[in-house]
Amino acid sequence: MKWSEIKKGILISIIVSALATAPRIIRLNKDDLHFLLNHFLYLFVLTLLYWILSQFFVYKKKKVVLYTAIFLFISGLISIFYQLSLELFFGEFKILYSDFPLIRDLNEKRQIMMLFFRGILFAAIIYFVVFYLNLLYEKQHALTEIEQLKKEKLEAQLDSLKQQISPHFLFNSLSTLRTMVTDESSKVYINKLSNVYRYLLSLSDSNLTSLKEELNFIESYLHIVKERFEDAIQVTIKISDEVLIKQVPPLVIQLLIENAIKHNVISFEDPLHIEIFDENGLLFVRNNYQPKTSVEKSTGKGLKNIEKRYEYLSEQEIKIEVSEAFFTVKLPLL
Repeated sequence: MKWSEIKKGILISIIVSALATAPRIIRLNKDDLHFLLNHFLYLFVLTLLYWILSQFFVYKKKKVVLYTAIFLFISGLISIFYQLSLELFFGEFKILYSDFPLIRDLNEKRQIMMLFFRGILFAAIIYFVVFYLNLLYEKQHALTEIEQLKKEKLEAQLDSLKQQISPHFLFNSLSTLRTMVTDESSKVYINKLSNVYRYLLSLSDSNLTSLKEELNFIESYLHIVKERFEDAIQVTIKISDEVLIKQVPPLVIQLLIENAIKHNVISFEDPLHIEIFDENGLLFVRNNYQPKTSVEKSTGKGLKNIEKRYEYLSEQEIKIEVSEAFFTVKLPLL
């Protein structure tokens, strides 16, 4: 339990104890101030106990009625044991009913039952307070999340607008450049680069894309990457035909390849091997794990971006596994 919840419980306990003790001031004499203080402390400790106990029950989202009944039953027992403990250590300390003759004159069993039901009633009040405060917190938290999502959406739209200018211009320039060059390998490179930007431009309002389209884009992207690293990077793609119609968030595979390139040693002596394959409804992107000894501190935004997109689009989560040999990311196929 957080310290902030305990401080809140102490404040609520003081308020409730003061309100419950206040009516007794009218009936008490000056000589009874000691009793009044005892009564306040008694209720304060009992209220705080109920507050702490309620934290373990009020947040249960399933079987609410059952957990509420368990809480109230335990609270009734706490009321009895608390009273008996005070009597054991301090003697005659029946402050709950000492000023009520009808209750005081009951036999011991009925007094215990009275303590039990009074404890339940008192705990129910505390439970309601905790439950109400929790509802207020959840409502405020939901409003905050909605505002945050609106802010992120506006930022994403602004970023998208900024990025649209450059790809359009570059795509048109590449088309012109392709007609100007005569070298065949240069034409292929320009064509692959054009395919990359054509794919990027097609994703303006898309949250999902088919795995087949994503892999076509990856093929063009890898051609560009291999022009830079040559045989120092080796990529194997083995995808079953039946899963090509499945969908994934666009650019997730590219982000994972880029992440592998950024964080691992790449050389002809120690080539980077990347495997892309499917298994049991999951898309695996795995690379041999050979982290760089000196690399700029990672913000982890790439993987967080993928996690948030899956969280938004489905209830499924990505899985990340790191061993001495491999770094593996498992993506659900939607």
